Amino acid sequence: MKVVDVERIVVDVPFTPRQQRITAREVYNWSIIELCKVTSDTGHVGWGETIIHYTWNRVTDASVSRVIGQSPAELLNEDSLGSGLQMALHDLVGKIMEVPVHRLLGNQIRDWVPISWWSIDASPEDWAAEAVDAVEAGYTSFKLKPRPWWDIVEQVAAIDARVPRYFKLDLDPNQTWQNAAAAIPIIQKLEAYPIVAMFESPIPQTDVLGNR
Repeated sequence: MKVVDVERIVVDVPFTPRQQRITAREVYNWSIIELCKVTSDTGHVGWGETIIHYTWNRVTDASVSRVIGQSPAELLNEDSLGSGLQMALHDLVGKIMEVPVHRLLGNQIRDWVPISWWSIDASPEDWAAEAVDAVEAGYTSFKLKPRPWWDIVEQVAAIDARVPRYFKLDLDPNQTWQNAAAAIPIIQKLEAYPIVAMFESPIPQTDVLGNR
């Protein structure tokens, strides 16, 4: 099996009006996505995607040239190809071999994984409205970006008042809660809200003692 064609398609999938307003000051261009369509000489097609202004590594013309005529199975671990192209190669090989992608990565760990609704920092009212939309769309979790210029307790309370008990929050301050002394009192206040399921990087990840 060899790669015979790579097509790159750039699309701009608009955010909802509320998210356009929320993201306008920071991540407005995350709606621009490059799709990678990789075709093999077996007739199979693999798909991948890159959020151009966010994803860790973009696909380049040089990356595309590297894979043409090559076996996709030999390139699965080439991180330098860019995320969208590498993802498409995994999809392609999985389809050719008729196995789920997890068989190409290692052992299956779980039967299912949640997919979270997402938002950068916003007012309590906007976060609560986003959570309502998430529930209506069938989501069970919401990844959020707390920031020091908002009252996180007020934000969580606003969501808690409008979502079912099974709905969970993943709070990712991106290390902005400074240190353990500052973060622990915040976390203790949020323990009053069972919808808070996890904290991701509350303080700098290099602060091993603080995180412990």
